[in-house]
Amino acid sequence: MEAREPNPMRTLATAIAGAVLLVIALLLIGFTEHADRLRAMSEDALGGFVLSGNEAKPGAASNGQLVFVSGDTQVVKPAIDPQFNVNANAVALVRKVEMFQWHETDASQRSYDQDWIDHPVDASKFAQPAGHDNPGAFPFDGARFDSPDVRVGGFQLGPKLVAEIEGVEDFTPDFHALPPNMAATFQVHDNALVTSADPQHPRIGDLRVSWMRIAPKRITVLARAQNGVLVQASDTSGHPLAQVQIGKRSLSDVVPDAAPRPAYAWARRVLAILLAWAGVLLILPMSRRDEWLALAAGIVPLALLACLFWFGVRSIAAVVLLAIAIAAALTAIFRWRRPLPVRVQAIRRDEGESA
Repeated sequence: MEAREPNPMRTLATAIAGAVLLVIALLLIGFTEHADRLRAMSEDALGGFVLSGNEAKPGAASNGQLVFVSGDTQVVKPAIDPQFNVNANAVALVRKVEMFQWHETDASQRSYDQDWIDHPVDASKFAQPAGHDNPGAFPFDGARFDSPDVRVGGFQLGPKLVAEIEGVEDFTPDFHALPPNMAATFQVHDNALVTSADPQHPRIGDLRVSWMRIAPKRITVLARAQNGVLVQASDTSGHPLAQVQIGKRSLSDVVPDAAPRPAYAWARRVLAILLAWAGVLLILPMSRRDEWLALAAGIVPLALLACLFWFGVRSIAAVVLLAIAIAAALTAIFRWRRPLPVRVQAIRRDEGESA
């Protein structure tokens, strides 16, 4: 059987194609490791590895770790204003207290008006205080009442984090459970409680109490986990780090200096290995094409390049990658020095004779 000589141009084109695939694999692994290295460095600046996604769950693995979690707000226990026995299934209940008072509209013209105002107005400082007396201090103040149990992603939020949640909205309470003294003092008018005998015509000194709630549907939290509770945290320089933001946010939204985790990092690494494998297969001469040899030889430059990115940032990972590169190199050498199969030896002998 006459052996055909390999086409030199086709052999060269195949080798060039293999080299291109190998370069693409190296670029892919380089960009991936560079992005992941920036992510790791930003996490170190924050004070440690940040658990996110499926890793951000209550349990022993997250205890003491920084956690970045975003999800639906879960109010396990309602927020309660105990003085009025008003409650809301919300992160917080905000009480607003107003008094009907005189206030100065134009001191130069000595113009005065009456309105609901949420703080005591000192009439003694008016340009014309006579006939414009105000009662003075309120019998009780406005206040915020936080829910004792707010959760996101299975984690309970500590009191300081709950207090950071903002965004009031209108709320109409249920006034059927008012304490007897409050029910005797107030009446319901326009979704509020008023002391006015005639709510349409309030008098100086009348009170109006209304409520708003804070009830975001979704929140994003960066904090430290302690026994299933998210609490305040600090970065490496001691500055406060924990944050709560309304809605779905990325880590870079919450901490602008934080680099995001590269998308599909492991899929990109596997693709790089496959490209390098195919590239080395095309570069190898036909008589030496061995899939395991090509795989080992393709892994060597990828592992070495990745190793360079991780030295000084994740030294253990760098050492592991270096060990993988050495093991792959030894495997490639072993496969290369292995005796050729009898069929391949015969083909090479025939090629030599025909030459």
